[in-house]
Amino acid sequence: GTAPEVPVISAKSGHLFEKALVLKYIESTGKCPVTQQPLTEADLIAVQADSAAKPRAVAASSVPGMLSLLHAEFDALMLESYELKNQLDVTRKELAHSLYQHDAACRVIAR
Repeated sequence: GTAPEVPVISAKSGHLFEKALVLKYIESTGKCPVTQQPLTEADLIAVQADSAAKPRAVAASSVPGMLSLLHAEFDALMLESYELKNQLDVTRKELAHSLYQHDAACRVIAR
C-alpha cells in the first residue's frame, strides 16, 4: 500500500518493485517474485521518481496507522503462503515423477 522509495520495473514482466527488496529476492532465488521467471539485476529498469512527492510515513500511534501496519503484515504472510504453496506443488510433481520412474524401473526388472 505504500509507494516504493527506489522503484524499479522488471523488463521481462513489467511489474514495479522496491529495488532493495527485489534484489534480495533475486539473490536468493534468481526469479521474479510474481511470475517465477528467471530474472537478473540487469533486467531491472530504474524509474525516475520525484522526491518532493513522497508520501508521509503512517504513524503507528493512530487506529488507521495500526490498520495499515496490520494490512502490510497480512500481505507479507499471504505472499509467503503463496510461495510455500507453489513450492509444495513443485515438490509434489517431482515426487510423483520420481515414484513413476521407480515403478517403471521395477516393472522392467520384474520382466
